[in-house]
Amino acid sequence: MKTTYDKKTDALYIYFQDGKKKVSKTLKLNNYLFVDIGAQEKIYGIEILDTSSHLPIQSFLKQKKSAAKTKRKK
Repeated sequence: MKTTYDKKTDALYIYFQDGKKKVSKTLKLNNYLFVDIGAQEKIYGIEILDTSSHLPIQSFLKQKKSAAKTKRKK
């Protein structure tokens, strides 16, 4: 699983599949939550718009940086 966060647009994307996959459809769950579906109806990823209103994004980013530093030390 991989995540990306765009501070400018306040959008978080969570990838569940590795590599570049072709998204066959996107399900809009509400005004800020979208699920991308790929081949064989598998979830490719989830996009959360206006992330900071829905998640404690700063805590999430700090944990992600800490995990990356730990991984590099090994």
